[in-house]
Amino acid sequence: MKDFKKLFGAKVRYYRTLAKMTQEQLAEKAGVAPNTIGYIERGKNTIRFTKIPLLAEALGVEIYKLFVFVDIENDPEAINKLLESATAKEQAVIVSVIQSILSLK
Repeated sequence: MKDFKKLFGAKVRYYRTLAKMTQEQLAEKAGVAPNTIGYIERGKNTIRFTKIPLLAEALGVEIYKLFVFVDIENDPEAINKLLESATAKEQAVIVSVIQSILSLK
C-alpha cells in the first residue's frame, strides 16, 4: 500500500472538492485550524482520531469512505469496488461521464 497519509489526504481532497468547499470552509465545519486541511490533503500531516467523525460529517460522507483505498492498476475488480462504495449521486455522475465518453466514438 502506498503511503497512508497521502491516500487519506487524497480522499479528503476528493470529497471536499465534490462538496464544493474550500479548505477553509471544511476546516471551520470540522473544527480544525485552516492550514490543517491543506497539510492532511498533501499527506504531510494526520488528523486526530477524535476529529475523524467531525471531518466525515463536515464532508457529508460516512467515515468508512475516507478509508476506502482501491489499487486500480493491480486489481481487475477495482472499478466494481469503487462503484459499490459510491453513493447514488456519485453513481449518477459516473454514468453521465461514461455516457459522454462513449458518445465521442
